[in-house]
Amino acid sequence: MSSASSASTTTPNNHFTYVFIPANDSLPIKALTGDKSGGLSDDILSKEAKRYFYENSDKGARAAALDGATPEQRKMLANQLREEVKGSQSPYAAQMAGLDDDALIN
Repeated sequence: MSSASSASTTTPNNHFTYVFIPANDSLPIKALTGDKSGGLSDDILSKEAKRYFYENSDKGARAAALDGATPEQRKMLANQLREEVKGSQSPYAAQMAGLDDDALIN
């Protein structure tokens, strides 16, 4: 299984080119350009990799579903989370039981 990776080369004007190899084999390999001005403290390659994996994981879908959830659905999710933790004998069960719904699911 492939994963996102890169090989970089320097290009003029404070930019670099890298090869994007998507984790999804049906997507094409691309040469992309990034801005070096952020340096290591504001690394565009790292940001793009994090964005890619977030958007292609279930976390993005879960966040979108949560944003569109009704108050009743949010209440059901909070109760489901509390029940799952309670059944697992987690040391965090008591803390989670004391949180309000929004604090628990956000």
